[in-house]
Amino acid sequence: MTNTPIESSEDNQESEHKILSPLIIFTVQCPVCGFEDVKCHTLKAKTLPVRHNVLEVPIYEPNPKFHYVDFNELQFTVCPECLYVGANKSDFKSHNPVTGSFQESKSDKRILRYWETNMSKIAKTYKTPTIQPENFHNPRTPEAILLAIRLAIFKAKLEIQAKIPYAHFKRAHRYLKYYCECLRLTGTADDEILRKTIVDLEEVFRLSDFPDMTHEFEVCYLVVACAIKLNEEEKAGEWIKALDKTKGDLAVKAKENPRIPAQEAAKWSQKSKDLWQNRNDPTVWKFD
Repeated sequence: MTNTPIESSEDNQESEHKILSPLIIFTVQCPVCGFEDVKCHTLKAKTLPVRHNVLEVPIYEPNPKFHYVDFNELQFTVCPECLYVGANKSDFKSHNPVTGSFQESKSDKRILRYWETNMSKIAKTYKTPTIQPENFHNPRTPEAILLAIRLAIFKAKLEIQAKIPYAHFKRAHRYLKYYCECLRLTGTADDEILRKTIVDLEEVFRLSDFPDMTHEFEVCYLVVACAIKLNEEEKAGEWIKALDKTKGDLAVKAKENPRIPAQEAAKWSQKSKDLWQNRNDPTVWKFD
């Protein structure tokens, strides 16, 4: 088998109504064990409308021109041999047959070395005989969906230990995705996941470890949302006040510097207040 990425539709046979696949599949190589037949799914731009639930997890909505796919199920690519996981095609090795160029993995080399050294330990922890390699294709089994997110959370833990920027922020979002997918697929809400999310978000805030200032406001909002869901209303109120103060401070600074993202702060502050006002409305907490 050659190590070539194959760009194709998930379903090459269009229906008589010409309903298309919103996916592109690449065949990539694992940078850890060298397995050459890893299937990486990407979502074509402008195919499926996206909104976000109260925990800012994407919800993919139908488009009559395309087959429906919940891309939350396919976001993380998993090598079926060593269970190495990546959120992007660039986390794997790939070869472009058109240009002849070869792209090495852009994953941090420390993470790759750890995974290679600890393959048997990782397999013992995460592998299960009920998940077969084809279960990571589309459609994925519920067990494979949840395992892929668990592996992505584990990888973020390694990135935190390696002090890679934004790793706490990344893991917090993966916790929230896992929480929502567990609830959807198993009917079980694991509140401990939300507590872990808050710990990560508070660390992000303490370290100012987010990609840009606008994410600071999102972090505050997510702490509020998780705290309300956990009935920790005192904590939620504290973060609402902190976000409101930030909004006011930035509004003053924005008068002298229009680049200050005061409108973003105001948006997230209002979202937090609206959530607080509607916290007892069960429809707010529907995650699909």
